Amino acid sequence: MRDLIAAEWLKIRSLRSTRWTIPLTTAAVIGSAAFAANAKPPTDELSLSDGFPLAGYLALIVVATSFGASTMLGEYSSGLIRATAVAVPARHEVVLAKAAVVAAVWAVAGAIMAAGSFTVAGLILGEVTFDRPGTAAALAAAALIAPVSALVGLALAVLVRHSAAVYVSGILLLVLLPQLFGTHQELTRAVNHGTLVSGWQRLTQSYGPPEAVGEIYATATQAWLAYALWPLILLTAALLVHRRRDI
Repeated sequence: MRDLIAAEWLKIRSLRSTRWTIPLTTAAVIGSAAFAANAKPPTDELSLSDGFPLAGYLALIVVATSFGASTMLGEYSSGLIRATAVAVPARHEVVLAKAAVVAAVWAVAGAIMAAGSFTVAGLILGEVTFDRPGTAAALAAAALIAPVSALVGLALAVLVRHSAAVYVSGILLLVLLPQLFGTHQELTRAVNHGTLVSGWQRLTQSYGPPEAVGEIYATATQAWLAYALWPLILLTAALLVHRRRDI
């Protein structure tokens, strides 16, 4: 398994797209926080959500999902997956090794983006503090949304295999689903609370402080469950399918 992870790390590191995708995405997320902080009236104080602008993090979700998907789609389109299957008969280990590398790469990038965007927004608004209640959870949620999205993209690529369908389904599930299911009815509210974006917004307190959240929005427990279950369920399905499907 260690050799597989090393091989997958070498593949991802050697991709030209890796060298510019992650730095550009990092700059875009931190830049979006700077623009959002600059747009606030001078009299407004820093709020926790100022460090995590929705537009920047939606873009991050789309990029990380696409990146995770591309690591598998590239092997399908080039036919390299057949050679890999011959070299490594335990197919599930290949998917697990890719998942480990993709998650590690985006976890580091996500941590840099979360800390950077929060610090830049604080500097512009004249207050950089990590003591505010909920800051640790917000930073963790902002950092983890990148690896979680990348793992979802990787799993979708294994399950769907067709590039256009993978990218469309990723955007639909992770970005548009909360917009399609409102919070006014119990059933649609349950779906909304199970989405990743809803969980991210709840944990980064884009909806306001906990006392203002009420029952309309997901609880912190529901939000963390969404973070855990989306990649877990999809990767489990991907492992089962990859072991049985012809390639």
